[in-house]
Amino acid sequence: MKYIFSLVIFLVFSLNVSAQNSEIFTDFGIGLLSHQPLKTFHEDLSEQLTIEGFETTDNYGINYGFSIGFKINSIKTSFFFQNKVAGAKSSVADFSGYIRLTDELRGYTFGGIYEFDIQQFKKGSLSFGVKGLITSSKLIVKSESNIANSFDNDVLNFRSIDFGSGAIMIYRYPLKVITLRATLGADFYIGGKLKFEDMKEAHLLDSDGNKVTTGWSGLNLGIGIAIPLAN
Repeated sequence: MKYIFSLVIFLVFSLNVSAQNSEIFTDFGIGLLSHQPLKTFHEDLSEQLTIEGFETTDNYGINYGFSIGFKINSIKTSFFFQNKVAGAKSSVADFSGYIRLTDELRGYTFGGIYEFDIQQFKKGSLSFGVKGLITSSKLIVKSESNIANSFDNDVLNFRSIDFGSGAIMIYRYPLKVITLRATLGADFYIGGKLKFEDMKEAHLLDSDGNKVTTGWSGLNLGIGIAIPLAN
């Protein structure tokens, strides 16, 4: 609920600045080359289950999500909220039942972008931006089995706060009513150590005893639309 409340406040604020020659935008994005600490953690955890046929079908290949934001053109600054998700899954199943191990990582990001104009084309424009980011993350690790009608389900929840910065290239192509957007960027995070939700002093550790982080750093691609707002 707190994330919904924050999003409502964000949208109200964006409407209050709409008279300042601004635009509202929304993007769908994917992240690449991220979450290496969690990839290693899931590999180590799945290897502990020495069960024939137990395979990993997904291990933090990408993260993806949607963002909504607004840009105040007079100060070349954008503010946005993003919801993104990544995960991993290992499982085995046969006539007697199944065993499944899943991770789900969710991130809720508030950020800002300051832009520098690079190139104005006959139709479209290219800009470069620097980002400031803060992400609240939740990791859900779930093990589930159903063998011979005997069901077992265990869930562990972890949380972290991640601080980051980034760089982004934004290409805009205006149409009659909307503007198409395409983005390419890289994010760099610090912190992000995952703690047990119910025991704040306890961290998630890997097989070597190191504290596991979310690892949101990486490359990202996005495509979306913007709606210019009149003065």
